Formats: sequence, C-alpha cells, structure tokens
Amino acid sequence: MQVRGRGVGPVISEQQIGDALYSHRAVCTIGLVNRLLNRRSSLMEPPAKKLSITYSLADQSFARAKSIGILNVSVGLLQALATRPECGRLTALSNHSLLERFTPPSGTTIEQHDLADDHGPGRVWWDQFGVYSFARRTGNEWLFLPKGFASFFRRCPVRLATFVHDAMQDHYDRHYPHAVPRYEAAYFRAGFRASVRESEVIFTPSEFTLNEITRVAREKGWRVPRLVCCGEGFERPVTAPTEERRDIVIPTSRFPHKLTRQAVEFLDRWCRENPFGEQIHWIGSFPEKLEMPSHPGWRRHTILPEMEFRALMARARVVVSFSNYEGFGRPPVEAALAGGCPVFSNIPASREVMGDCGYSFDNASYESFAAALRQALAVRPEQLQAWADKLAARHNWNIVADRVATALSVASELPRS
Repeated sequence: MQVRGRGVGPVISEQQIGDALYSHRAVCTIGLVNRLLNRRSSLMEPPAKKLSITYSLADQSFARAKSIGILNVSVGLLQALATRPECGRLTALSNHSLLERFTPPSGTTIEQHDLADDHGPGRVWWDQFGVYSFARRTGNEWLFLPKGFASFFRRCPVRLATFVHDAMQDHYDRHYPHAVPRYEAAYFRAGFRASVRESEVIFTPSEFTLNEITRVAREKGWRVPRLVCCGEGFERPVTAPTEERRDIVIPTSRFPHKLTRQAVEFLDRWCRENPFGEQIHWIGSFPEKLEMPSHPGWRRHTILPEMEFRALMARARVVVSFSNYEGFGRPPVEAALAGGCPVFSNIPASREVMGDCGYSFDNASYESFAAALRQALAVRPEQLQAWADKLAARHNWNIVADRVATALSVASELPRS
C-alpha cells in the first residue's frame, strides 16, 4: 500500500524555515535555507516527485532495547512521517516483537525481519549487510536509520539518512573508557563514525547534539555532514489521574552517566533531613554493588510493564532525573506532560529542551538539588499545567515530521554526496 500525497506542496513561511532549522546557527545549513526559499517561488507547481523511504525498525524491540527513549522516538517518527503529504511510499522494516506492541501506520508497507532482533551474529549481519540489501530491494530512494548507526563494512546502495541521538561514544571514551566492553565500544564507535561520514542527512534531537557531532567530526578530520535539528515529539497522556499526586519517581540506570549512585546518595540524605511520608519509586537497573538504603517508603522496580509505568507517572508528584550527558533527555518532558513536576540535572541538552520549565540542579551540589526538590514539592497546579502546555506545543510530532520531510525533499533535489 502507498501513502499518496494530495494537492500541491506545502506553503513555507519564514517561521517554518526557522522551525525546520530549530533556531540553529548550524553548520552546512545555508544551502538548505536557500533551497527552501527558492521553493517558495514555485509552490503552485506540483512537486517533481514524492519521497520514497525505507525506514528500519527491525533492529529494535521493547524487550531488548537499551534505550526505550530511542525506541519510542523511532516509532513516533515513523507514525508521524506516514501522515506527511511529501511521502509517496513508506516501507517499514520491522520484527514480530514490535508488531505485537504497536500498530503500523496506515498506508505503510511492512516487512518482517526477525533476524535483525538477534543479539548475536544475526544482528551483526543485519547491521553491516542485511539492512542495506533489503533497502535496495524495496526500490525506495532513501534508507532512514532512526537508531543512528550505519554499516562500516559497505557503502549504502541508496541515499542514507540517519537520526543520531547523541555523541555518547565520544563522551564515554573521554570519561568512562572502561565502562563498556572493548568490543562493544569499538562496534558502536565504528557505527557512529560511519553514520557521520556516510549519511547524506543527519537529523539530531537538539542543537546541543548537532554541535557535538560537528565538534567530533572536526576533531577527527571527518567531513561535516548536512545536519538538521528536527527535535523529538511526544504523545501527551490523555488519562487523568484518579487519585491525589503524592509520590516521587526516579528513573535509574546501570550506565554511569545516569548518576544513579549520586541519586541514591542525595535522596538518602534528603530523606534523613526531610522526613517524607509518601513513597519514592526507583525505576530501572542499578550499578553493580549499589545497595539501596533502608527507608520505609522506598520502592524499587527493575522493570515495569508500560501500563503500570504510565499509571505510576500519573500519580507522581515529582519526577527526578539525574544525568551528566544527554542528547535530548526525555524523562523531564515526559514528567511534565504526565502532570508531575520535573526536577533534572542542569546540563546543556536539558536546558535547551526544557527552557524555563521545571526545576534544575547542579550535579555537584547537594544544596542545589535539595532546593530544586523543595520548590517542586511546593509548585502550584496551574504552573504545572502551563509547563505541560508549553512543552507539548514545542515538542510535537507533527512539527518534527515536517522538519524531516522538508529536509529530505530538499536533499532529494541535490546531487547524491
């Protein structure tokens, strides 16, 4: 089945152009701006061709994902692109576990490739050879890799676009060189390098990540690719909470950049200094040998089914997110959209994404954290509603898909790099 566009191309205003570049002083975007401006003179003419995209989700699953956030972005962007009039043909490479958990967009052709969901040799074969072969067989012009890692063994036989979520490999090389097994670090480092060097267009979730990719490319002597900051979108929860918000929720992780040890240390001290009669929920993995202090209201959840997680977020009064590096940082936005108050580490990506919403703290200061948490517990409901409305308007899938479709349409008119 095909998604067929209707009518002439969309009217593009200066505001949309600004949105498409996400307020960037970005590298390599002057040509993109000129192309967008030139298109305005021929809007009454039908577009020369529609986009044809092969979109690969087959290497992701809810059960195996290291980052549920990246998986949610990948699925959300596919569903939003399917609504775009610029998309003439959209083929999704998926697997059975994903198809059990989400409904493919109407008009999208689905191909099932379960071998890609393997964590052994099958996955390596898919990353390095399989996805390119199947992309060529679809006959589509573009291959879109929403996870952001290209093959480092072969050139892509079609035009390649990637969504690079962060420069985490570089961050770990600099700060945690022994935190990830050497073979795994080398594999993802090579995939990141291939994406930067081989992609015709790289989409990023934030200006911070765009600048990080530019920095790494220049330091390594790679060409700086065409970069477009498209942002990320969210589905706003529609179910109202059925009880008063009381609890604190804290996402955790075994990965060191998530600062789970520090989160436990700060919350332990805060609870001893400020007796808290409600529950504090810790959701996610813990670093090895990290023991949870004994506090009556502390609850640990290694993993939660999606419905239980959403129900817990709907009851959360405050959601606390620790991190020293993010490409975007979804938990604070998710907290605000669910009706809770976000408290988060004051790092570049989070400042960009959250703006003046929520309360941030300095990772190096317990006093800063305690002050942010105190403010969050006292915030008024009307302020939470205003923040939620502001973030929902800014981080909207329709806006993201418009930026992606516009950039791909413009790139399609350029010679293949």
